[in-house]
Amino acid sequence: MAREDGHTGQIAGSFPLDDYVGAPFEDGGRGPVSYDCWGLVRAVYFQELGLDLPSYGDISAHNLRRVADAMGTAKDGEEWIEVETPEPFDVVVMRLHTKNWPGHVGVVSDCGRMLHVESRTDAVVVPLSHVTVCDRILGFRRHISQV
Repeated sequence: MAREDGHTGQIAGSFPLDDYVGAPFEDGGRGPVSYDCWGLVRAVYFQELGLDLPSYGDISAHNLRRVADAMGTAKDGEEWIEVETPEPFDVVVMRLHTKNWPGHVGVVSDCGRMLHVESRTDAVVVPLSHVTVCDRILGFRRHISQV
């Protein structure tokens, strides 16, 4: 959505963040109004890349370890590769605030930033180095279609 000055909220090599920032968290949310973390990743992939990722709708936002595990095992025919240097659309796999295993995901929005939503906040864009996420990041996954 463009402002009067023509700015779209988009940085070269990214996607229009204004379409997602501020969307509220909802356990099991698959949009278009509210999302859980996987629902937000799914929405970005579908709206920006035309890829319809599995819903995993049977998985509660409080048990997203199953989504992270599925990403690592190519569940439902989806293929993900682990990458060291994140690029736009790479999925950020994170641990929960109080756990050591994967339980949260976000999506790299542009150089050094990620879009994510969780029960503590509406959808936000934060630097990968932000205090609320940097110590929780376990790795990055790139969908095979983006290689």
